[in-house]
Amino acid sequence: MSAVPFRDTFWNVPPWAQAALYAGAVVALAIFAAGLWRHVRLWRQGRAEPRFDRIPERLWFVVKEALGQARILSQAYPGVMHAIMFWGFLALFLGTILATIDYDITLLLFDYKLLRGPFYLAYEAVLDLFGLFFVVGLGMALYRRYVVRPRRLDPTWRFAGALALLLLINVTGFVVEAARLAVVNPPWAAWSPVGYAMGQGLLAAGVSDPALRGLHLSAWLFHAVIALGFIAVVPYSYFMHLITTPLNAFFVKLTPRGEIAEIPNIEEAESLGVSTIEEFSWKRRLDFEACTECGRCQDVCPAHMAGTKLNPKGVIVKLRDHMRGARPGPIHGAVIEAEELWACTTCMACVEACPAFIDIVDTIIDLRRYLALSQGALPSTAPQSLQNIRRAGNPWGLPPADRFKWAEGLDVPVLEKGREVEYLYWVGCSASYDRRNQAIARSMVKILKAARASFAVMQEERCHGEVARRLGEEYLYQTLQQENIANLKKYAWRTLITHCPHCFNTILNEFPQFGGDFEVLHHSVLIERLLREGRIRPTRPVRERIAFHDSCYLGRYNGITEAPREVLRAVPGVELVEMPRNRRQGLCCGGGGGHMWMEVRSEKRVNLIRVEEALTVKPDAVVSACPFCLAMVDLGRKVKGVEDRLEARDIAEVVAESLD
Repeated sequence: MSAVPFRDTFWNVPPWAQAALYAGAVVALAIFAAGLWRHVRLWRQGRAEPRFDRIPERLWFVVKEALGQARILSQAYPGVMHAIMFWGFLALFLGTILATIDYDITLLLFDYKLLRGPFYLAYEAVLDLFGLFFVVGLGMALYRRYVVRPRRLDPTWRFAGALALLLLINVTGFVVEAARLAVVNPPWAAWSPVGYAMGQGLLAAGVSDPALRGLHLSAWLFHAVIALGFIAVVPYSYFMHLITTPLNAFFVKLTPRGEIAEIPNIEEAESLGVSTIEEFSWKRRLDFEACTECGRCQDVCPAHMAGTKLNPKGVIVKLRDHMRGARPGPIHGAVIEAEELWACTTCMACVEACPAFIDIVDTIIDLRRYLALSQGALPSTAPQSLQNIRRAGNPWGLPPADRFKWAEGLDVPVLEKGREVEYLYWVGCSASYDRRNQAIARSMVKILKAARASFAVMQEERCHGEVARRLGEEYLYQTLQQENIANLKKYAWRTLITHCPHCFNTILNEFPQFGGDFEVLHHSVLIERLLREGRIRPTRPVRERIAFHDSCYLGRYNGITEAPREVLRAVPGVELVEMPRNRRQGLCCGGGGGHMWMEVRSEKRVNLIRVEEALTVKPDAVVSACPFCLAMVDLGRKVKGVEDRLEARDIAEVVAESLD
């Protein structure tokens, strides 16, 4: 025996078995390639979509999210389970590639043994330990899916078969190693800790040398057959996500999350929205096949929690099956019901949670566009609200002349041509017309005046139509943008500020599509900046235990979670507490996606679920940074009958109360 450790690739394997292995590998790879091409051909039938830009950024995203499992690890048990399975599988896969290079390339072509010496010992130790992690992860997966059985997981045979196959491949690999080490017993055997321990167990059981050799060969043959079978079936099975998930991570949406793709030349567009599978882009088709059916989107979806017909996982799976021809009929009606689409609050919780980086909300909005633009099938009271926006510039249909009645007696300056101001305060429809939300605007005026800021409002301000776009009425939205952007460009101002996250997201992320590239600040960020610069100083104590509610369009859409908390911490007397779901994992108030202006059938209202969650931390007030959220929480506390012990406020109101 050589004194230098080395990998004896075909120990105890006769030439006929070696030849069969290579022949089987060729067949398996051919079947794999044919199946993979079938998928690629299916994706390429979709419409063009530019996703080959910013290559370094995309590669880094794959390293961080796909290889590093960053999003997967956001949940403890399933995160650890999947991560050790993935890293174990990856290590074994790379180990197999190294073994192939060692025997079929470096040794065959250059007479050089790659797997020898210390490198080989490290190779053996790493593969054994990661193989053990893989088995542990598989065991955790089987236990969770078939014993714990969470509702979001499908405990059908195809998942059991997939897990069992992986377990068999790994266990038979250990058996092969154990039998070899038990017979050969090299000095370096302990560097393969799992195989060595199993081999010692076989020897302790009295298994003879011939029996060990027979066990080795039979296990080797069985391992080879199922491993090659696994390679062959990857494109035809659940294992395809091993390819589609990293691919989807590479082609992830790098434009702002809050930016919905426009319909260019809308008046001449041949299709408005999506009604057939052919109208989806190649990336959206890849989305459908990247779904691992883990159910994370289902777990965090507020519409699903409320008992509506929407299950985001169900939407993607049904579209995938329809694309493959397994679910016939038209998309609208036969595959997806309109009620599913209208139930979405566009909160992006599903997109935030999805480990396969599927743009679920964008798909739902594309489907809504067809219903709104091609069929005129808007739900409930939504058509009236959109008609009000078209006619009067606000969803209530109230007179445009009343937009600034909230400012009476406050001496609020109005933009004038030829006079530049530091801040243009975009008030928005809610604070202009809703009595409760008008207090936000008055509080902002008090804060801006206390900071001695140069600011003004715009007389021509009208609804920007974000609700129209989320409901699919893109034509109205684009019409409003042209008017709003033209008005904004009339005046001289440096920064636009808005207290509404929906206004903030639209003006920051979507106005640039139409030539309106402006500097925009949300009021929480502005107030935090004014506090940091010493331009305002809260001095009057506000003695309240406050739970901050994160707006979806502020936190998940635009990543602003800490500024409002810093603002509240700066107010004397405030005790800040966190609800169970907070920041980017915060629960929607139920008002987004047009739900402020329509009724959706549900077993329970989303805002009631959120108020109940708030009550678990016993706050005196739920404070938000969004007029929609404020209205929904305010209504929820009244329905729950807790308005005497739970306030609903905006951060601007809290700060304004603390100013002298």
